[in-house]
Amino acid sequence: MEQVPEIPELATVTQDEDMWILRVEVNGKVQEYRCHTEVQARALAILLLPRSEPRTTERTPPLS
Repeated sequence: MEQVPEIPELATVTQDEDMWILRVEVNGKVQEYRCHTEVQARALAILLLPRSEPRTTERTPPLS
């Protein structure tokens, strides 16, 4: 099993045989997600990370 460095307190991505395992700690509980590729695991980790700042959507003013 290969350990891939990640932000330890937020998510861990490891390789186990032919799959990638993402472990995320949420509210003191560890959730585990299994992915086919490392890219999928890292993309999912990004989606599951808590937001550090509220998102704002910038809208362009309508053209007159």
